[in-house]
Amino acid sequence: MTIQQFVLALVVGLASGMISYLTASGMSLIISGMGTINFGQGAFYILGALLCYYTVKANIPFVLALLIGFLVPAVIGIVVEFLLRPVFGLDMTYSMLITMGVSYMLCDLMSMMWGNTVRATPVPAAFGGAIRVAGLNVAFPAYYMFIIAFSALIAIAMRLMFNKTKLGIYFRAIISDRHMVECLGINVQRLFTVMFMIGLGLGGIAGALNAPISGLTPGQGLTVFNSVFPVLLVGGLDNMDGALPAALVIGLASAYAAIFMPTYYNLVPSVIMVIVAFFKPKGLFARKEA
Repeated sequence: MTIQQFVLALVVGLASGMISYLTASGMSLIISGMGTINFGQGAFYILGALLCYYTVKANIPFVLALLIGFLVPAVIGIVVEFLLRPVFGLDMTYSMLITMGVSYMLCDLMSMMWGNTVRATPVPAAFGGAIRVAGLNVAFPAYYMFIIAFSALIAIAMRLMFNKTKLGIYFRAIISDRHMVECLGINVQRLFTVMFMIGLGLGGIAGALNAPISGLTPGQGLTVFNSVFPVLLVGGLDNMDGALPAALVIGLASAYAAIFMPTYYNLVPSVIMVIVAFFKPKGLFARKEA
């Protein structure tokens, strides 16, 4: 392996990991706070990617395209959360079936509107080249570096929100003891809506970030979910903090496996997931029981 291959795999692995982190952390927030698995996350990921494509095609700046990729899925999340209200507190199977139905419906709607042609958003001109470090004969793909930096900012913002704001305090309280929060007279239902909006918005912006990297079609919603599920299981379904290290480990392992065993590198996330599930079924970073 040359130094250029090593650096390229490192950057690609980190960027891929950060996109998976955004998607998985949105799901983990919903799981830990609401006790609901959102099987529709992949569909909203695709929605964010396609919105980014059409927004950029309309000559709207890429940063605004990312914002739209977050906001539209977040707003739709209000409707989806409303549909889930009758099954809150029941077996998780009900919410899984409802969100899976929403996923199929959304993918079908996107296919009807935009067709099933593969679409890839052009890389923004500002990030179209490579970053070279003086004295080193290596090039860092600029757009991948942007993904890493932008996703890291979102991760930091989420951490600050949870630790420094009243909304974050409420979220942490709901995750720890939802019934106690209800007894204090706080509108938990409204907080559930905000949680769901943020969770779907994170999936949408992850898709928007990935739009210039790989072409996607509306029918790939469930495929995206399957690729993110190992991150959830390895990091711990109920722990947003575990999503980041799990996503980076899987992203880097897949990137380097693509060099050493290109035929089988797609198996790496599943292999890691199975190994972790065998020794720690709740994930490496599952929250400790009180």
